[in-house]
Amino acid sequence: MGEIVYLSLGSNLGDRQACLDKATARLSQMIGLTLLGESSTYYSTPIDCAVNCPEFLNKVVKLECTLKPVQLLDNTERLEKALGRTEKGFNVDRVIDIDIILFGNRNFKNERLEIPHPRMAQRAFVLIPLCEIDPDLTDPQTKTSFAERAKQLGDQGVTLYKENADV
Repeated sequence: MGEIVYLSLGSNLGDRQACLDKATARLSQMIGLTLLGESSTYYSTPIDCAVNCPEFLNKVVKLECTLKPVQLLDNTERLEKALGRTEKGFNVDRVIDIDIILFGNRNFKNERLEIPHPRMAQRAFVLIPLCEIDPDLTDPQTKTSFAERAKQLGDQGVTLYKENADV
């Protein structure tokens, strides 16, 4: 039996919804991963991005994982590349971004990966869909409620995305 992991998916280039759907489908087909749930898709205004950065679509997926954290990172980075991501880095527009936000109750850090994701508790575009999937989830480090943290943050411009909306 594996551990429960949560991944945050985001896209601000191209057909954003199609990219999130493809990423979710491919994650569910990976060896070592079983899709347990996914949030709705949310529209969000860019945070910590360049001026005039296109808006994002975001969602969170919940998976059972039998991989080690760095193996999961390697797989998600390969998937990003396969879906057309050409650059990694802060403030870069992206066809797809897949972040490991939680991996069981682990606290993990090396030069490539930090779990829990170091900025997740400051980002409504992560917390709102995360709490949609698991409203009672708590931070493994602080033992505080993510739902309470999301409430404190407010929506930060995050709204439920309607596929037929003109955004």
